[in-house]
Order: sequence, then structure tokens, then C-alpha cells
Amino acid sequence: MTRDRTRVAVIGASGIGKHHAKWWAVEGAEVCAFAGSSPESVASTQEMLQNLFGFDGTGYSDVDDLLRAERPDIVDVCTPPRLHSAHVEAALNAGCDVLCEKPFVYDAGVADEELMVQARGLAEKAARAGLRLGLCSQYHAAVRCCREILADQTGDGYVRTFRGHVESPVRGRPPDPRGTWFDLAPHMLAAAQALVPGAEMPPDSVRTFFSGYQASARFRLERNAAPLECHVVTARTLGEAETGNVREFELDEARFRIEAGTDADGLYCARLQTPWGVFQRPDMLRLTVREFLAGQVALDGPAAAANLSWMLRIARAAP
Repeated sequence: MTRDRTRVAVIGASGIGKHHAKWWAVEGAEVCAFAGSSPESVASTQEMLQNLFGFDGTGYSDVDDLLRAERPDIVDVCTPPRLHSAHVEAALNAGCDVLCEKPFVYDAGVADEELMVQARGLAEKAARAGLRLGLCSQYHAAVRCCREILADQTGDGYVRTFRGHVESPVRGRPPDPRGTWFDLAPHMLAAAQALVPGAEMPPDSVRTFFSGYQASARFRLERNAAPLECHVVTARTLGEAETGNVREFELDEARFRIEAGTDADGLYCARLQTPWGVFQRPDMLRLTVREFLAGQVALDGPAAAANLSWMLRIARAAP
């Protein structure tokens, strides 16, 4: 029997996963199910999703039960990072394409070498099965939008230097630059990957400064002798701006600031503050979902493993 719509299941839909679920529905997929951690969380999440976008699928407290009963086409993994590896593997074993939230696989109690074994193993499993596996970072889409604007305005889309600056509210957390790095760096590393796909990071190019609420790294990406000099800053917002977020890119000398807005349909969108004025684009997570639904994988399994490798390499280099 031919399905009219792509069936999507979200594993972990109470946090960032609820936004994923909404965008899948807005983009025309059938959000058929989600999985939560307990019957109680499933009940509360089901009500929330119904109110958010009219969800009428089924909630499960067991991932294997969901996969057997629903047979989704796509599984969107939005669980805590320590569970990503198991949930991605289960979805691939069930024959599903998978989009996984950042970081790809991460558990503070697992050695870096084992994390890389997990990441590369998942990428290889997907490739052998002919399944799509993607890392979800909306800032890969965001920096591509910025580069398009740069090219339109200057006639030159080639970027030689990149700076990515991301801050999120501290929300009472103690200073922990490594924790901040592991939480936010995959986004900025993904943005750099968008500028130089398939690049390598020479280990001797890495310079770091981790202190307090901030983690900063300078490094170089190389592909075909065309280097990209990068500076990535992750931090927590303090003081009066505690409730705010900072999302900035600098492509060469052009600064782009990404802010939230609302489009004509009342849906969240991105407002890009640029040297040439304000440009409106769809929400960047929405763009990521739209691309994956159309069969495009911005950050495939090998790129996801590279993103993880760079994140870990820079953290190891920090004193």
C-alpha cells in the first residue's frame, strides 16, 4: 500500500523535540507517533503536542514498541545525547531514515575513542543499509542563507574567515566552559562545515580558551588547499540579558545576527540582521526539516562524525 504522506516519529518530544514535531507537520509529513520516558511524560507530551499543532498520533513509553507498531519512514531523535547512539541504531535497524539532534553521540562518562567508534559505526550502518542519516543543526542552514545574501550583495560567495558566536541563557547553571562547549559548539562547527564541506582540521591549528561561562576556539579548516580560518565562541548569557540568546556569524568582514520573528502566517521565522538591512527567512529548523523531507541531508553520517571529532579534539586541547 502506498502512503500518501511520509510518516515521522519523534523520539523525545517534550523539549526541543516538540519544535521538530511541529515543523514536520507544517511541512506536510504525518507525525504518527512519539516516544517518551514514562507513561506520565507520554500523557503530558501528548496533550502539549495536540495543543501545539493538532497531533493525533500515538505516544509510546518504549522505543522498540513504537518502531514495531508504527513502521515510520523517518525517525527524529531528540533525546538526551547519552541516548542518541542507542536510539539512532534502533531506528536504523528498523529500516528508518534518521535525523539526530546535536551532539551526534555524547556521554561525559564515555571515552572519546569509544564515542568515535559509535559515531563511525552508525554512519557505516546507515550507508550499508542505504538509509539516510543526518545530524540536525539548523545553523548549517543559517550560514548558507548568510552566504547567499553575501554573494548576492557583493558578487563573491567565497569566504576566507569565519567567526561564529552563540550564547544561551545561564538559567542558574554554574560556570562550566566544557559543558557549554559540548552543548553549543556542534551548531557553530556545523556552520563552518557548510562553508567548507568535507574539510579537515589540522590538529596543530587549534588554539583554545576555556574559562567561566565561555569556551573559545580558533582553528583552520582545509580542503583542496583553500583554508578557512575559524573562530568559534560559545557562552552563557549573563546579567540583564539572561533571558536572551545570541546567534552571530561573521563571514569575512560581514556580520550577520540571527533573531526570531514571525511570518505572515504567524509562524516563527528568522530575521537576519546584515550590513545590507534585514532579511526574513523561514525558521532554520524548519528549513532543516524541509530539506530532509525532500531527501536532502546537509550533514550526513560522515559529516556528523567529523563534527563530533572536532568538538572532542578542541575540548581535549583546552587546559
